[in-house]
Amino acid sequence: MGALRAALATLAVISASGAAFAQAEFRVYEDHPRIFLEKGRLERLRRDVDRQSLRWQTLAGIVSGGRSFDEQPLVDALRFQAEGSAEAGQRAVRWAVARAGDGIGTAADLRLAALVYDWCHGLFEESQLLAVRDAMAAAIAELLPRAGIGPGLIRAAILASIALAGDWDGSEAALATLLSTHWRREVAPALAEGRLSDDAADLIATMEAALVVRHNLERDPLAADGGTIRSLAHCRLLSYYPVDIDTPQGRMRRPSRFGADEQAARDQAPLDRIAEMLLVAYEANLREFQFVQGWIRDEAYLSRSSLLAPYEFLWVNPYLPGLTAESSPLVAYDKIRGRLFGRSRWDGPSMWLGYSDGRLEILEGGELSATDSMGGLPPVYFPNAVAVPMRPPARVTLSWEPRREEAPESVRVYLIGLRGGETYGLRIGGREARLIEAGAGGVAVVHSDPGVPKRDRIDFRRKVRLEVKPTLKPTRPGRRAPSLLR
Repeated sequence: MGALRAALATLAVISASGAAFAQAEFRVYEDHPRIFLEKGRLERLRRDVDRQSLRWQTLAGIVSGGRSFDEQPLVDALRFQAEGSAEAGQRAVRWAVARAGDGIGTAADLRLAALVYDWCHGLFEESQLLAVRDAMAAAIAELLPRAGIGPGLIRAAILASIALAGDWDGSEAALATLLSTHWRREVAPALAEGRLSDDAADLIATMEAALVVRHNLERDPLAADGGTIRSLAHCRLLSYYPVDIDTPQGRMRRPSRFGADEQAARDQAPLDRIAEMLLVAYEANLREFQFVQGWIRDEAYLSRSSLLAPYEFLWVNPYLPGLTAESSPLVAYDKIRGRLFGRSRWDGPSMWLGYSDGRLEILEGGELSATDSMGGLPPVYFPNAVAVPMRPPARVTLSWEPRREEAPESVRVYLIGLRGGETYGLRIGGREARLIEAGAGGVAVVHSDPGVPKRDRIDFRRKVRLEVKPTLKPTRPGRRAPSLLR
């Protein structure tokens, strides 16, 4: 009890110092349940139970088979809301009360306690509700003054503060600190720089927090991310190798960021799938996200694992139309991270290319090759694009041989392997040289289509020579680099 009193005393100080922030913008007006289960989604889940949808049958089959879940309290509370199982709800309540008695000491426990408190709120006896409330409040109070708590703890504390709104006077001040300090200092910069896409757990935490904040506080913490989430969705499908991982619970797509480490890919693939579900839950109208919706709706990849089955049921909306992967682009460029992905086709065996952080990978014929050296590598062609590895000064001849008459009119040329932020001179054929600047990751893009000025168009029905050289550095302060190649 001494630790609890100390934590609550600390929170009282924080609440007082954050009074200026504790205004209506951080006040929650929604009734329980207010985390994830907004009215439309809850109605859909209950309808899926009545109709015995495929994903509900999968979840119910694991329950009836006696298998335990990775997040059993979440499943019990979800069953209470979706199918009205008071027995499952009471089991979740007992877990929360027992956890409160032991002290809530991890981000995972705080998140699950928040979900149970919110989803099973009406099942708690008053003494149970007070015990869980105080334990959650103490956990929030303990982490608020700390620096660098990370997306997982920020998410858990946001969910807990929203679950406790109306029952705990410190909710508004806590949300003010979490969003105005922790999110702004930690999550927002990571979003703007695209770093969150490298860790599925952090991405899940960020998306869950954003969804709950947007629904309950009518503010979108992702609105100022500089297009990172949209860029992430744009690249998502192509960031996987064109090979699958077979597991007893179903097929999984293999993320490319782990290279040849198949075990790491197996461990992280389920989290990547949950992250994709959350991307669609966040935005379902834009074209990039509609491709992701079609991607996760593919029943060939429906998972029967005890980790994924609850999220398949919770997040995948079978009534929401999506666009199939087969109709999506074959090349995706992430200008925020300087990453490039492409594949030769969607159906059947496919050559795949991935370029990220200066490293080029190519998977073809079941063989994966990787290199950090771009010098002397041949261009890699796609139907409407070509990736050109470069180590300037360099010259390369581009051609859609042997059938140049089928060369596309609209083409993107991706020069990869440059130095990010550096300026280069580019000469196309015999034309006058011009300056280009390499973006993040050392990628520069040259595009040719009917919409660009005639002098910049590239006719790929014939051979085209590209020449790239670094610009000369000024010999004295204030002198400008030459704009043309010599």
